[in-house]
Amino acid sequence: MDNRTPLEIETYELWNSFKDEVYHKNRFFITHQLLEILKKYISEHTLNIKVNTIYYRARIIDEKALKDHSLKIFYNKNNNYSGYFNESNRFRGLVKEASFIPPNHNFVRDGRANPKFIRYLYIAESPVTAIFEVRPLLTDNINLAEITVKENLTLADLVIDYRIPDREKSKEQLILSYIQGAFSFPTNNPDDYIPSQIISEYIKSLGYDGIRFSSSLHNDGVNLTIYNYEKCEPISSREIKIENMKLDARDKIGSDFDHRLLRIRNNEVEFIDYLGKYKISE
Repeated sequence: MDNRTPLEIETYELWNSFKDEVYHKNRFFITHQLLEILKKYISEHTLNIKVNTIYYRARIIDEKALKDHSLKIFYNKNNNYSGYFNESNRFRGLVKEASFIPPNHNFVRDGRANPKFIRYLYIAESPVTAIFEVRPLLTDNINLAEITVKENLTLADLVIDYRIPDREKSKEQLILSYIQGAFSFPTNNPDDYIPSQIISEYIKSLGYDGIRFSSSLHNDGVNLTIYNYEKCEPISSREIKIENMKLDARDKIGSDFDHRLLRIRNNEVEFIDYLGKYKISE
């Protein structure tokens, strides 16, 4: 039995209609009811960012990162590499260029907001979110850069409050739930980015400087995509080492074959009976 309201069903079908359109019928110059709803929504939900606001960008320090770093320091004839080791240098991780967008557009892969080969700037509102976004492993070395805003920016704000029950959301909020999911749902398949890329390009065509959306890897974390990266600039970097990561998890509904619910909090395992009368820690 379908317990959804008529409005929930309508917005679900509208979202799937949009996905079918962009996957199988038309990927350019698209017109769709969903985009008209989005246009109205973001006209009332914008984020105005002032000059000198600080955001964060992380990068795993792997062989490619070290190559970008070393080429700038040691092999640029016009560069005095000794400056990197000067106490006044604020880039103590990777150099400025290696802490920013890829220097060559040929290395740019499909992203949630950018088509392949197009360089947009992805940044996070907190250092923790930035680090989560690069999916580090234990003992990885991470470059964490501070990014400052050089010009006032106006972004389309796609972040919504998931704590609001679907039955209490308006049509616009329900549509934004699906759009937000397209930007936030974890995936390793570039094809899954097609709907969010088209939405991003549509927002760009309306004159916005970028978008704000929830992180797919960090609860309550928020990311930003800036279309014109030249409106921002890295101002510092530091190298950090991943020492530990915490795990929170719980049984998925229907998987409690032993009549106990498994829950993990901060790497600590516990089992809880259905009535919550007792707890068994392991």
